[in-house]
Amino acid sequence: MNSSENNLKDNSEKLAVDLDGLRLMQMDRDYLRDFKDLKDFKAFEHQIDSERLIRSDGSLFLFNHSPTGSGKTISWLKPVLDDRMKVIAVYPTNALVIDQKKQVDRAIERFGYNPRDFHVQAITSDLLIEEKELYPDEIGLKKGQLLNRIIRKGRGRGLILLTNPDILTLALKDAYYEHNIREAIRGVDMIIVDEFHLASIKQSDMLLFMMHEMSTDKRSRLKKYVFLSATPNRQIVERAKKVELNVVELDDKSTPLSSSEGRPVLPQLTLLLRSGAIYRTYELIKEDLDYFVDLCMRQLSNGNRAKTVFILDGIYEVDEIFNVLKEALEDQKFNVERVDGLHPATEEKLKNFDVLVSNSSVEVGIDFNVDRLVFSGYSKSKLLQRIGRLRNKPENEICEAVCFVPNVLYDHLKGLFAKTGSLMLSRKEFAEQLDKLMESGLDLSSYSRTYSPMEAYLYLKSRIKGSTWRDSMDEEHHEKGMPESIQGEEWIRTLTLLEKHFLDREIDGQMYDWLDEESQRLKEGLLTYRGSRFQALMFDKNEKQLKLYDLMYLLRRGNVEFMSSQKFAIRLRETYGEYYDAEMKPRYESMKKFAAGFCWYDGTLGDETRKVLFKGEGAHYNRVMLNAADHARKPRMVDGFKVETEPNIPTLSYLNDTLTEYKIFARLIDQSGSYLKAKFNLGDFFYLYPYSGMRSVAFGHDALYIDCLIRDEHERRR
Repeated sequence: MNSSENNLKDNSEKLAVDLDGLRLMQMDRDYLRDFKDLKDFKAFEHQIDSERLIRSDGSLFLFNHSPTGSGKTISWLKPVLDDRMKVIAVYPTNALVIDQKKQVDRAIERFGYNPRDFHVQAITSDLLIEEKELYPDEIGLKKGQLLNRIIRKGRGRGLILLTNPDILTLALKDAYYEHNIREAIRGVDMIIVDEFHLASIKQSDMLLFMMHEMSTDKRSRLKKYVFLSATPNRQIVERAKKVELNVVELDDKSTPLSSSEGRPVLPQLTLLLRSGAIYRTYELIKEDLDYFVDLCMRQLSNGNRAKTVFILDGIYEVDEIFNVLKEALEDQKFNVERVDGLHPATEEKLKNFDVLVSNSSVEVGIDFNVDRLVFSGYSKSKLLQRIGRLRNKPENEICEAVCFVPNVLYDHLKGLFAKTGSLMLSRKEFAEQLDKLMESGLDLSSYSRTYSPMEAYLYLKSRIKGSTWRDSMDEEHHEKGMPESIQGEEWIRTLTLLEKHFLDREIDGQMYDWLDEESQRLKEGLLTYRGSRFQALMFDKNEKQLKLYDLMYLLRRGNVEFMSSQKFAIRLRETYGEYYDAEMKPRYESMKKFAAGFCWYDGTLGDETRKVLFKGEGAHYNRVMLNAADHARKPRMVDGFKVETEPNIPTLSYLNDTLTEYKIFARLIDQSGSYLKAKFNLGDFFYLYPYSGMRSVAFGHDALYIDCLIRDEHERRR
């Protein structure tokens, strides 16, 4: 019995769960040769099956649900490298995009492939800015043109592009004003979507629909799509089957570590559970700081320092725990690091830390060593995702983790412990217990019937009929569409797909008119991915970085000075001097159109938290937001917002000057956010903001989701 378990006996607030590890059987055949360590790898069954399916003829929609740590990445990467394929790999976060690019480069070297045979490139908005700097003599290059050029770099060799779902989706929708980019994407061999369970319903609906549309287009080379996730998205898999795609599922075939044979993929784990509340975890850690300092300091069985990772929910929590641990461990010469939205991960941080304090920035995929884990697990998906950080351990090693969970789960497991005197569970049994007590997510099925068909229609209309629009700089763009001679055939083909995915009925003249009119009214909100909430363009004085960040956090927690965009640009120029034009101006110009405000940021306020209230003014604003019953009101692009804070921020008037001119997709609700969260069981990650008159407002995609919930409730009550 280790010291953590001894401490447990004297502290009723902790509850120990002994989780078994996982194994996977290996096939009796060589799979890859590690030229660095001069050893051969045996394959798992899902890797052999993936390779066979990827190399088969015809279309493929492959859903690989093998467990965390089982080599899902190499299952698609090996055939891509062997056959020098051209692929686009999609990851949920930019940090993971950049990390996986490094992993692909290392795999090419490690397994003996020639790097000159492949073009491997990560694509994020920031990296596209850097790509633009490669063409200093060409003024006005658009993102779509840059993407097109990047894809062309793979001519005559393999191509692996790594990006996020927003960039892929916007490129396919021609939001980057480059008609040929869609054709370039349709010319690759395969698209891979990693951590597919993290996609929102809006993302998953449109990704599957657009992929179906491309796979059935006789002009498209792209026929194969691979979705990777240890947590299946059953709704999407069933829809893919229903619309008659060639669906193949590779299910989780892992077995318990303690009672089976095979290669270990996840270790045994002593999981100490504590009862807590979301965004308050930092208080519980600070109250028992000596325990957590001891946890960080205690050596591993081999005498080495342990790498301890804290994964919390709010950036404020990260700030609090980072500061107290850094101070407490300073005399021990421990390297305490932080990673969050304001402090990005670097290779040096992830390699050299002794203690890492972070939020969701590190819960997905980024590859680094973790020996002990302290984390919050207030939803099933996050709890299981974060446990998966502990992997790649020797077979006999038992890892340690401390998890803060909701009271209802803690009390339930405590009751089981009281009956048996211990809790020894397999990973599958633990997931079943979580299913009983934790919400699996909102029922947003009506979104797929209401808004997904509109978004799909807009995608089809732009591609087939063409359109004219003005961008944020008021520049007019023309999409030429298809030749009239084939438009009718394309409408029949693609609207049939739309019916199958979202409507379960034939699109007659009345339905077509509704789709056309309603989608046009909601176009800006449906097609946007950036700006789903208000963001400020801030200069971080401590990190010396320019970044867009959530305005609400800055208003509630930040030590900020707001200013006009003109003054902000002048101060940037003064700060960077002769380097401004070459290094900072391009970044500033690309970011400012997404900013609702501009500020200098000097860290957090400490223990102080401001109250924030949204207001609105103007006849147009009132007409859109207020003159309708709550269930009949619709989300719209709206300007005219202002904010008040308590205590007041002296420079807040500068923010309101820019904020009131900024258009954002919004929906007002005639109830408070706390009431709505309780009524619809929204959870803590659904963002509703207080609005004057005891009402609330939702922005971006949350405006669409809350609209569906309110309309569903109205229909049930009729």
